[in-house]
Amino acid sequence: MESLKEPGITIKFIRLLRANVEMVNADGQPQYNLRLVGLARRESPDGKVLDVQAVFDIMHGIEKPLFNFTCEYIARYERQGENSLPWSEFTTPLALAHLVPYLREFISNVTNRLPAPVLMLDPINTGAMMADYIRRSQQSGEGKSTAAQAGTNPP
Repeated sequence: MESLKEPGITIKFIRLLRANVEMVNADGQPQYNLRLVGLARRESPDGKVLDVQAVFDIMHGIEKPLFNFTCEYIARYERQGENSLPWSEFTTPLALAHLVPYLREFISNVTNRLPAPVLMLDPINTGAMMADYIRRSQQSGEGKSTAAQAGTNPP
C-alpha cells in the first residue's frame, strides 16, 4: 500500500484584492456564467512562497446580465522546508479549489444585498475551469505564455 507524504505546504492567507459589482439591467437574465478570466502564479526568489492570483467574471458572456460582477483573489502559500512539495507539482486547479469557497461566500453575500435573486454557485470543477481558461487564452493568441504562467502544459 502506498504511503501518502505530507505536502509540507501551508496556506498563509486568501484575500479579496478587488471587486466590481454593478446593477446594469433590471430586466436582465437572472443567470450567471462564472469564468476564470485572469491568472498569475509568482514564486518568491527563495522558492519558499507562492502567490496565486485569480480574476473571476461571474457574468462572463451573458448578453444582457442583471448585473456585472468581477472579483480578484490572491492565495499565498508557504513551503515548510526543503522536503516540501515543489511548486512545479502544486497545481493551479488545486489553488483554485482553495479559492472557490471564498468566492462562493462572497458572491452569495453580495447578491443577497442587491435587488436581484441571491446567487448560489453550483459545484465547480476547478480542473475544467483551468482547461477552459487555457483554451480561451490559446484562441486569443496568449496560449503558451498563459499555460506557462498557470503552471500547466496546454492540452
